[in-house]
Amino acid sequence: MSRPTVARLAVVTCYRHPDYIRAITLRQGVVDSGVVGETIVVKNTRRGVLRYVDVARQLVRLSLAGRPDAYLVTFRGYEILPIVLLLAGRRPVYYDEFINPVEWFVDEHHKFPERSLRARALRGVYRVLMRRCAGVLSDTASHARYSADRMGLDAERFSVVPVGSDEATFVPQSDRSGSTRSVSEPFTVLYYGSMLPLHGLDTVVASAALLRTDARIRFLFVGGGEQTAHLIAEARAQGSAVDHRDWVDYAALPALFGQVDLLLGGPFGGTVQSRFVVTGKTMQYLSSARPAVVGENEETSVFTDRSDALVVPQRDPAALAETIVWAADHPAELERIGSRGRLLYERLWSSARVAEAVRVLLLDGGPQVERP
Repeated sequence: MSRPTVARLAVVTCYRHPDYIRAITLRQGVVDSGVVGETIVVKNTRRGVLRYVDVARQLVRLSLAGRPDAYLVTFRGYEILPIVLLLAGRRPVYYDEFINPVEWFVDEHHKFPERSLRARALRGVYRVLMRRCAGVLSDTASHARYSADRMGLDAERFSVVPVGSDEATFVPQSDRSGSTRSVSEPFTVLYYGSMLPLHGLDTVVASAALLRTDARIRFLFVGGGEQTAHLIAEARAQGSAVDHRDWVDYAALPALFGQVDLLLGGPFGGTVQSRFVVTGKTMQYLSSARPAVVGENEETSVFTDRSDALVVPQRDPAALAETIVWAADHPAELERIGSRGRLLYERLWSSARVAEAVRVLLLDGGPQVERP
């Protein structure tokens, strides 16, 4: 066996969900890459503001015991990144951007006006931090290009590492209850998640309203807060066939996927962020060999509509409703779409692809992000 390129690498996570799927797949990708001798996981055990103190203390102790040869900071890393850079000294720091904070605060949620002092200060400080990093990871090529242009940086600084999925949890199911659904049972469409603007909850609810006269079709919404529950309750009062659950445990998601007929991956919001992503839930659906509906954007050219996924325009309730009706009319074809979606997942986004991207990153700084 050849000698590892990086003898000791610290993977640092400081987030309210320290085992967020992006962090899990990156940690595993580092191990599977075959070029790291020892992987040191540094993650918060506290929540709120205390998580920053917790991770900072762990990093200081790690430095005193003998600094690693390199660091990888996972999402949401920009808050802890200055401390990692300070403690790393001249050692390389790789930063998983995943979401650009300028994009999030200024472009997506409009919390800081574009020309405000806060927006300019955020962009300036963040740009300095990014320039200090040995490399920046992004989930998609289009997102990398957008961030590079937004920050005035060379695209070559970015490497694309796919999100992937928890493949031990989200596996193809050979015996699904949904595959034996009788004609008297409703055709159930699942939409779950945190209901951020990019996800386009309003588009899905509007689609349900258009389908309220089709007695075959019901929608199940999972997640969101009080605003989501209120919106769905209003839709139900107006005749839409919609149900809502506040939450489903992570371990119960595979069973839920097997109980429904069609899974909405999105994004459908038509926002800035929605232009560049293949959502995490889409990855879970594809990994599970379940038929997914995705919102058309700069990354969906890899899909073939009605072959390995169902592709619809974003912010178009009528198009989404039409696609759902087609799906309800073609249950056998949905099973084939799910199987082909799994093959596409294996080819582009699987754990093997994540490990390969990490390996290239650590060996030579990562692949260059091509301009369209």
